[in-house]
Amino acid sequence: MLGKPTFAKLASASVTTGKRRYQARYAKNAFFMALFCLALLSTRQSHAAWYEAKGQAVIVNGNKEKARRDATEEALKQALLFAGASISSVQQLTNGLLESEDITISSTGEVDHLELTDEVWHSDYVTVSVRADIFPAAKQCSAVEYDKNIATSYFMVENRNHLVEGKIPQFSEAVTKKLATEMSAQAPHLHLAYIAPHTTRWGINGLEENVRALSQQSNTQFVLIGSISDVSVERQRPSSIAFWKKEKATRYFSLNIKVFDGINSGLLLQKNYVTEADWPFNRFTDVDEFSSTFWRTDYGRAIKKQMHELTADINEIIACQPMTGRVLNVAGSHISVSLGRDNGIRPGDELFVYQTSEIIDRHGKAYLQYHIYPGAFVVENAYGNTAKLVHKDSGIIANIQQSDFVIKR
Repeated sequence: MLGKPTFAKLASASVTTGKRRYQARYAKNAFFMALFCLALLSTRQSHAAWYEAKGQAVIVNGNKEKARRDATEEALKQALLFAGASISSVQQLTNGLLESEDITISSTGEVDHLELTDEVWHSDYVTVSVRADIFPAAKQCSAVEYDKNIATSYFMVENRNHLVEGKIPQFSEAVTKKLATEMSAQAPHLHLAYIAPHTTRWGINGLEENVRALSQQSNTQFVLIGSISDVSVERQRPSSIAFWKKEKATRYFSLNIKVFDGINSGLLLQKNYVTEADWPFNRFTDVDEFSSTFWRTDYGRAIKKQMHELTADINEIIACQPMTGRVLNVAGSHISVSLGRDNGIRPGDELFVYQTSEIIDRHGKAYLQYHIYPGAFVVENAYGNTAKLVHKDSGIIANIQQSDFVIKR
């Protein structure tokens, strides 16, 4: 899921080469309901994640076998696709493993554990539960081609006395805007799309709420927060012996950043970027921090080098994060979402809709739980930053609310 976060690990991350055998009955679908319960632990999916899918299928003309196969196959397909497994793995598992009631599973490197956990028969439908431990696909993800929009505010300068030399009171604004420019030039799918026109002191208290608020306000998935801890100048006077030499000045730069998935406030990246360079101006010069003259100095180039490193780090960490947006409106059989052509969404694309809730374990630790609406939604019309979706199969969209989320893998 988001982000691509890490989910509850139930099995070893090592790939098993042996075969596992489970007894189960499988089948094919006409109408289904799917519920994925995913426990969020951290924000990077580097190990197996536990996915549980519950499928419900209507019994048509008394054909219980078809109803069972219908619910089970669809639940397994959605679990695999939602977890990011490759299409080849989905085809191999659904077409190969569901043919026999004796299921033999050879590890593919993506699925470490698979079993049918339960089936409950009702008067006119059947409920089937499937559980799988799934690894992320090793190959390059499709999400790398989607545009990733980031929101931020002007980076806070922790000690504004550092800005006195050079008289650069708008240094934080200049640095943040320059980062947006450099990021767009360096990473075509990465955009610092929204900069709140103020500085923000991001304290520990209320951090997650503030991150989610900025994400929602800016209609972006990711949030970058930063603080500049050092912009000081150190001057070294020439010795009395070499009195003809100029005073040497060195200016420092230290930027502390955090990158969050704004949908669930999961921390994706935390790092400090530090550099220093010659400061060519005397202590009485007024410097324009937005000017090309400033950014062409050794100090300006040193900061831009750190920006390039920061951009590369962010790009690496979120390139394969699934694109996530919000449900904006529900009208009849259509829903409008906050993803559109600007994000790479096109008519015909398939998306998933889900809700989140918080659960507390017996140790008092909070986790996000994801409830995925059954089936895929197809993009009917795509606009600049919005799109209109319709359910792929039934067209029924009961229980979807404006507070829900949508994801594109």
